Amino acid sequence: MSSVRALPSGAMILKICLSLVILLFMVSESYAYAGFSRSYDLPCAFCHIQWPKLSDEGNFFRDRGFMLSTTGVANGLDLLFERPEAQNYFPIGFHMTMAYGGQSLAGVATPSRKTTLGDQDSSRISPVTLGENGAPSSSSWSNGAFSPDPWTVLSGGLLSSWISFWAEPGVTGPVVDKTAFSVESLWVRFDALFGTTLLNLYAGDVSQDPPFSSRRALQKGEGTPYMMYDYLPGAPEIVTNSSMSSFADYGSLVLPAYYDADRFQMKNNHTALRYFGYFFENGCGSDQSFSIDPCETRLSISLMPNSGLYGNPDGAPFSGGAAAAGVPGENNGFALFAHLTQSFGGWGATNGERVGLFALVGESALSLSGGGGASPDGVYHREGVDLSINPIPDGGLNIFGAWEIAVDPASALVANPALFGAGVAAISGLSYMSWFVEADYQPTIPGAVEETGSGSDMIILTANQVDMLEQPTFSGVAQQLPGNFDNVVEFGVADRYWLYGGDRTAISLFAEWQWMLNMGVGSFLAKGGAALEGYGTAQGAFSSGSFSNVTSNSVLAGVDFSF
Repeated sequence: MSSVRALPSGAMILKICLSLVILLFMVSESYAYAGFSRSYDLPCAFCHIQWPKLSDEGNFFRDRGFMLSTTGVANGLDLLFERPEAQNYFPIGFHMTMAYGGQSLAGVATPSRKTTLGDQDSSRISPVTLGENGAPSSSSWSNGAFSPDPWTVLSGGLLSSWISFWAEPGVTGPVVDKTAFSVESLWVRFDALFGTTLLNLYAGDVSQDPPFSSRRALQKGEGTPYMMYDYLPGAPEIVTNSSMSSFADYGSLVLPAYYDADRFQMKNNHTALRYFGYFFENGCGSDQSFSIDPCETRLSISLMPNSGLYGNPDGAPFSGGAAAAGVPGENNGFALFAHLTQSFGGWGATNGERVGLFALVGESALSLSGGGGASPDGVYHREGVDLSINPIPDGGLNIFGAWEIAVDPASALVANPALFGAGVAAISGLSYMSWFVEADYQPTIPGAVEETGSGSDMIILTANQVDMLEQPTFSGVAQQLPGNFDNVVEFGVADRYWLYGGDRTAISLFAEWQWMLNMGVGSFLAKGGAALEGYGTAQGAFSSGSFSNVTSNSVLAGVDFSF
């Protein structure tokens, strides 16, 4: 096996690395950032087992607020950048992804024409003239250039011995019609307050510490390889989480059956005040696949308003006109997300194992009237567990996954008036179960450079399922949504090759395939517009064929670049 975490030469660096290995330490949801390599004169492979996937050392560095110090307060080496004479580098970097791919779709109802929505303003959707009133189409194919993550500028590090920061502006997410500049992440962290690592505080647009980082996933073709992270009940998941919106231009044609106030997506950063605490014991240096020796205990709790400093990353566009078209206003409430983990024998990324518990609770309120959101009048919640193991230690084989149950009350739901008609209310809530598992295997590659990671390769397998346990019901509707509406099954295979790694640049090549089955959403993908003709009326008369299943096969190959 090719270990991409081998240590560089040099007396000072060797001393640091030996200390790290002895303690076997255990990172914000940023991409691989060459600025840290420059600042510490370490190769990217020191923190990454396969860029951008973190090793145990990388997790240590992240959790410590971008420090190599084991005390929670930066040491002299961490603060080199405070002395301009010690280095000539300002901590800044750049990341971009370029790819080409295609997608085959089957089961989508075929309209005789389509509309596009370049600015994503739902108030401007015009009615679509339908073809065959919901009859599933034969398989279709589309392909083209694709940028999963167009570009971002990255900057992060330490402002003092107890203040960390991260800034990431740029163009993020798949681009369909035109680029949109945004702030992906911007936060400041106060480290080891009152002298204890049990009290660290983030403020700003920050990750909520999901079970496993979506932004560090090795797959690039989907919004996230984990359906749990972006599933929105009522909306076709095949648009939310496949290449469909970019390749086939269906994203602008889709309106959901209903809106759910629980729009929290773990793949996104959110405006939050986040508490983070940790402590570690002596069981971090096992270099074994299994251990019962405790390593690190960590707890993260985020308080999030349901609106954001830079817009709501989970919400639909909102304006007075959009609300009239059926897009809900912002939720006026708050949500809490908590994640507790315990690792043994390592940090669970490349050695030992890690187990975790996570939960979300939030206030539900949505409004279809222009001008703002409604007052909270209910509570939604999710609970789940996560696990990471390493059958082949030191990064040879890492298997991890998570499972959750979500429950959203009727007060959290608003029927889409374009589908059900005006005045249709939810009379019962919903619940669903979701899980995912991923296996990352890194074989031994002859000629791979251990010190930098160059020439190493990783094979990735993923599986996902979302199962609606209880569909919502609506008043005055003759036919309710079928029990399997918006159920999802997904499998994926990917390969990622670290072409070049150093202390200035990381370049990786990737190729991937994803298969997805999204049940009961066939006509939703063809019948966008202010008037869903033939689909639903105030009397709830659904057309035949409206709930056909849709399957997707997508392939993608490209290059990921950071410097």
